[in-house]
Amino acid sequence: MWLGAFLMESVPPQVSDKISKLQSTQAAYDTTILQHQRVQEELSEVERSLETLGQESSDEVYQFAGRVLVKRDKKKVETELKEKQELLKLRDSALEKQEGKLKERIEELESSIKGSLKSQ
Repeated sequence: MWLGAFLMESVPPQVSDKISKLQSTQAAYDTTILQHQRVQEELSEVERSLETLGQESSDEVYQFAGRVLVKRDKKKVETELKEKQELLKLRDSALEKQEGKLKERIEELESSIKGSLKSQ
């Protein structure tokens, strides 16, 4: 730990600022990846539910409402799941774009830091 502090003291302030930006960008990237994974898992779950509903011949199905199973109209449940699927697809796409931009920014910062350190 003290070595990191020592190295940061021997680095010019502008490079130190870039390193701080790199660290915060990496943290944002990691958070975005986790959010993206959660959205993808939820999307898969919704798609499996829709597939299961498609195989069901009854007009009514049971759905969890907290810890209780409730009898519901199959069409309404299907509509709700399709709406949720569309929202999750939009969120998935947005997170994918955000991941790409953050990754680019990380690469730019790393390159800039390396260039600054080489020129010293």
